[in-house]
Amino acid sequence: MIKKVKIGSVIFFSALLLLVFSLSLIINNNKNGEIKFIELKGDYHLSQNDYLIFAKIENQDNYNLLTPRIVKDRLEKHPYISKVDVLLIENKLSVEIVEKKFESLLMFGRKEFLISAESIIIPKLPNSEKIDYPIISNPFDGNKIKEFKKATENEDVKIGLKILSALKIINPNLYDNLSEINLRNGKDILLQFSKFNAPVVLGRDNEIEKIMYLEKLIQKYDQVYINNDLSYIDLRYSNYIYIGKSKKSDIMQESNT
Repeated sequence: MIKKVKIGSVIFFSALLLLVFSLSLIINNNKNGEIKFIELKGDYHLSQNDYLIFAKIENQDNYNLLTPRIVKDRLEKHPYISKVDVLLIENKLSVEIVEKKFESLLMFGRKEFLISAESIIIPKLPNSEKIDYPIISNPFDGNKIKEFKKATENEDVKIGLKILSALKIINPNLYDNLSEINLRNGKDILLQFSKFNAPVVLGRDNEIEKIMYLEKLIQKYDQVYINNDLSYIDLRYSNYIYIGKSKKSDIMQESNT
């Protein structure tokens, strides 16, 4: 009987020691899994601090309340971010963000938006950096444009995006130098390029065809001549291109054929 009690006591104490050891391992593992440092990479349009503030993870004193999943979920809600990868090694959480790709900056009145590669209207946030995209400005019915909606729901913005796509395909260099597509609230469209000073009056309708005429004209004349001698390029008419000459204040007519 005494032997049975001793054996039972040994088993009990062994189980108790095993339980204490297991709990200590769990506690140590939890401590090792705590986030004490966060390193964020991939920021381009906003600073690291702006992203951390948005996700409410800028305060290091509260890192013990965070998990990698919480950090990932909060950052993925940011309108500039398309994807977030997180990796916790010891107590350091490495965060790699992938920002959305943008096609243009949309402006009307005092409002500014970014248009994503998927044609979604994204609010342009304060402190945004490196927003070096062609501007689409003054669309007709601009006040009806809504955040996170398709930009192509506005017919004028849709035309602006079509012009962008045409330039990118027909002459990538000309596309890279495009500064602004001014839709002028439904009136004749004006294009401004950083490559030359003369504004381009595109007019309305047959935009892609007119972009092709413009490309041929740019190939025909050198940039120095265009910058020094031309005051405007008028593509509104189907059969001819009208070129305003700044020095003599006369008009030169070029055939589109």
